[in-house]
Amino acid sequence: MEFQDVLTKRNSTRDFTDQEVSDDLIKTLLADALKAPSSSNTQSYRVAIAKGATKDKIAEALLKKYDKGIEIQRLKGVSKIVRGITSGALPNGDFKPDIHYPSEQKRRAIECGKGLYGVLGIERHDRAARDAWMRKNFEFFNAPVAMFIFVHGERAEYSALDTGMFLQNLMLSATDKGLGTCAQASVAMWGGDVRPFFDIEDKYKLICGVCLGYPSNDKINSFQPEKRTVEEICFPVA
Repeated sequence: MEFQDVLTKRNSTRDFTDQEVSDDLIKTLLADALKAPSSSNTQSYRVAIAKGATKDKIAEALLKKYDKGIEIQRLKGVSKIVRGITSGALPNGDFKPDIHYPSEQKRRAIECGKGLYGVLGIERHDRAARDAWMRKNFEFFNAPVAMFIFVHGERAEYSALDTGMFLQNLMLSATDKGLGTCAQASVAMWGGDVRPFFDIEDKYKLICGVCLGYPSNDKINSFQPEKRTVEEICFPVA
């Protein structure tokens, strides 16, 4: 593709075909991702890749946590607190989950959610349907490949910056080759359940996942949230 076409075509893919992605192609994507700049060329990120039975086992572990969490949310009072503490469903990731956006970011997050659920035909009051859709995150939207992106914890902020550029290269390369991706902060919530499947050094912290595969024709893959304008993101001259 032309570069501009790649930029325009890349979006979050949330439904995949069952076509496999070859190991050679995954290696090519990662090689492209490695061309990203990083602070003093430190390249402070690592990747864990799951396919087949390993991916399915990770999904099973994450789904158990998610299902327990939904069950606890429906409780009230002291029983909710006690069950939350004793269930093992509390987040055990390397970073604290944070969805408490500042007001201007919250507005855009709400608009994005409305657009997504609008495409899906899920009404605002339909909590069961929303929960069922959210559950698909932990099935990796049935993608054949799940990647887990780790940052070096000793320089977490700068490692995250480097990793973001690496991740963008990865997603753009995938788009150029006809693949779809979806970055998933949600899977890092239970990073403690991902770690046992790989030999990961303690100093590396799970910051997000990425599902990878060939996009289906499902309507959800047509959703593209509205982006801010250049004027909106630029500070005026003092």
